[in-house]
Amino acid sequence: MKCAQLRHVLVAVAVGAVVLTGCSGGEEAAAEKGSASQAADKPKAQEQPTKAEESASQDVRLVKTGVEDHQTWGPKAYVVHYKVTNSGPAAANYFAEIEFLDKDGDHLGQTGITVDKLGPGKVSEGDTAPLEAEIRNGKLTDIRSARVTKVDRTDPQ
Repeated sequence: MKCAQLRHVLVAVAVGAVVLTGCSGGEEAAAEKGSASQAADKPKAQEQPTKAEESASQDVRLVKTGVEDHQTWGPKAYVVHYKVTNSGPAAANYFAEIEFLDKDGDHLGQTGITVDKLGPGKVSEGDTAPLEAEIRNGKLTDIRSARVTKVDRTDPQ
C-alpha cells in the first residue's frame, strides 16, 4: 500500500473514532464531562517542556509550504514539505502535528506526519497535504500558513 493510500486509511479511521466518541453518551459521558469541567476550574501550574520535548520539537522542521500542483496531492494543493532530523542518541519514532491557519492566523484544522525507526543523526524528508475532512473551520482554499504544533519522539519497539 502506498504511503498516500495508507494516510487516507489512517485519517478515515481517526475521523471515525472522533465521530464514535462524540456519539457516546449516558452517565459515563456525563461523569467524564463533569470531572473535565471541574479540572478546568482549578488553576494549573505553567507546564514547561522537558529537555527531551524541546529536543524533539527542534527535530521537525517545515522546509517549504504553499499551493502547488503535486503528483500525489493533486493540482493546486496546499503542500507542506518537512524534514525530520533525529538529534537523539538512539533510533526514534516521530509523530508531528501540523496546524493549518487562515489569513488571520486562525486555526482551520490539522494533520499529522509519522517517521518510524529513524536512526540517530539520520534525516527523513517528505511532504504532506491536508485532506478536506481535516479542515473543519473553513475550506482548503482558506489555508495561508502551516506550523508544527506538537512533536512526540518515542523509542521504537
